[in-house]
Amino acid sequence: MDDRSRAPLATFGAIHRAAIRAEWAAAGAAGLDLRIVDDGTFLLGAAPAFASTMFNRALGFAEHPDRTDVAVAFFAQHGVEGEVVLDPADVPAGVRPRTRLDVYLGDPADIPPAPVEGLAIRVIDDREAETWMDLVIEGYAPAGEMAAMWRSMAAHSAGAPDRRMLLGELDGRLVGASSLLVSRGRGWLSWATVIPAARGRGIQQAMIAARARVAAEQGCDLIAAWAFASAHSSHNLARSGLPRIGERVSVRAADLA
Repeated sequence: MDDRSRAPLATFGAIHRAAIRAEWAAAGAAGLDLRIVDDGTFLLGAAPAFASTMFNRALGFAEHPDRTDVAVAFFAQHGVEGEVVLDPADVPAGVRPRTRLDVYLGDPADIPPAPVEGLAIRVIDDREAETWMDLVIEGYAPAGEMAAMWRSMAAHSAGAPDRRMLLGELDGRLVGASSLLVSRGRGWLSWATVIPAARGRGIQQAMIAARARVAAEQGCDLIAAWAFASAHSSHNLARSGLPRIGERVSVRAADLA
């Protein structure tokens, strides 16, 4: 892959790291023991008391695959099983990625509206953070420990000046939630979910379009997102008009040792 091909992916990586910094800041404010190394190139986090890869991961190595030894040493130092995000082309022979993710990056102004009859999507303030998280948990159905962590993070996430949380109501009933994180004129789309009873009506795609509109209003010239490869959420991102620019994989640090 030449430098021109890598440039959009490097931009994606910078937007993603800004979003993860914000998530980890909210988790730390909620009381999670989270050890972080952030030197502007690499972003590494380790939570010895919480096994989720949401907090035990290493970013920036897709752009510097020759330095994965830094991630391996970091996770070994803190005694956690972490994951390293890489370009698929840089995964060593014989190593099987744990997850594959489609990567999207584009101009929010290029995303057309995706109206759904009876659906209203609005940006909320921090007073509705708990309601927003209730929808997220209903949609994602995380395990109990993770659900408790997410609930403890909600108020801290909502209070961040660069976070926009959105709720979707279908005929007056709350059915979906999503988030936009704005950093330096670029937006990250995440936390998007629709409750099971309301799926299959185009609501998730409508929320992508709604966040693109909010991002444009905030002055963003780019928005980024990723989703499990070939999953429904990835198809929705593609149908929304957001360009797919490549793929990323997560690999166990221990497999790189």
